[in-house]
Amino acid sequence: MMPRTTPQRLRVLAMLLVSAVLLVAAATWTRVAQAGEDADNLRERRLPAVLALEQVAEALTEADRAAVGQLASGAFPLTGPGTDYQDAVKTAGQALADARERMDGSDRALSRLRAVDGLIIEFTGLVGMAQSGREGPQAVAGIAYASDLLHAPGTGILARVAELRDTELAAIRDTRDGYWTSTVAAVPLAVGAVAALLLLVGTLWYLRRRFRRHLNLPLLLALAALLALSVWDLTNAARTRDRIDTAAGPGVTRLAELWQARTAVQRVVGAESLALVTRGVGVDHRAAADVALRELADPALPEATVRTRAAEMAGIVAQLRGRGFGPEPDGIDLTPRDERSVQLLIGGGTGTLTVVAAAADNGIADAIAAARLDTERRLAEAADDEGLGLGGPLLCTGMLAAGLWGLWRRYDEYRTGG
Repeated sequence: MMPRTTPQRLRVLAMLLVSAVLLVAAATWTRVAQAGEDADNLRERRLPAVLALEQVAEALTEADRAAVGQLASGAFPLTGPGTDYQDAVKTAGQALADARERMDGSDRALSRLRAVDGLIIEFTGLVGMAQSGREGPQAVAGIAYASDLLHAPGTGILARVAELRDTELAAIRDTRDGYWTSTVAAVPLAVGAVAALLLLVGTLWYLRRRFRRHLNLPLLLALAALLALSVWDLTNAARTRDRIDTAAGPGVTRLAELWQARTAVQRVVGAESLALVTRGVGVDHRAAADVALRELADPALPEATVRTRAAEMAGIVAQLRGRGFGPEPDGIDLTPRDERSVQLLIGGGTGTLTVVAAAADNGIADAIAAARLDTERRLAEAADDEGLGLGGPLLCTGMLAAGLWGLWRRYDEYRTGG
């Protein structure tokens, strides 16, 4: 039933104003809180999990490269796989533990992580057994089997790590495309703000007509607060959308590609070293090196210096292959006898594959550090409410107080006859 008296109408307007302001406050607070939570989840859990898994893959590939490099150098019987190998395996274990802490903890994820853990133990066991073979067929076979376990398509350790990484990347995309990080999340606020705007404008018109007052300063202040809050919230929603789109889209993709480039650098050296010690028998390791070199030479990789290093690596690889596998080893000693090939492969001087690869790796590592800082900064900005968490409720309180005061003044004027 429509209110028939002025006091009734003023009370109805007051109740409608309270409802509209509460709707605006709830819409603002909910969107800001949920968007911030999603952005924080991306920055603190999902992104670090992806990067940790990429580091696992890179570290294990480096361990593979280090072990076969020691075998090619002739130092394997004395030093085993070497300190670089030990450090890389330790890094892989720490990165896998970090990924486990960051991931969602589902039974499927934990089962996959346990499987990877078991395969890493098997990998290190094969390398350990290879050392008992000194430089003979047992050493070569052990290192080759360990490398195959790492790189086997579909079933190898790196393939399983990639599955885990892809699951995390899918979760990042789901969050990026979710409701709370989209501009659509501001629609409830827009609806509430329009309702409050129409109510305030309608109230101003009614009071002017009924009480012959041209201005109602408290209601005008409430209207100004509403407009300020609406612009503030919609601007923040658009900013959140932009930062999330950039960070969880191109930002994460670029970081993953850079880590994969680091893995490819290690793969080139490891595969060429393994081809040399196995003398081309069994798996075509040189084909794996070719694949890795093509990845590094991809124009999509924005680091021109890395592509330059990849071209240098390709030139050294061509020299190595031009020399063949060298003379046949004597007896059970399978250490490569072509010293020039060994020097080109793992020597410490300029122009060797290992040194050029290390320079490429350093360049990519620097690019990763810069890209990660940029991506994390954008996610932090996406999570930043720009003061809305405090300012929103304060503006809504002020809006409500001003609006009710403006209505009360007219109600009191009518009641007292003033």
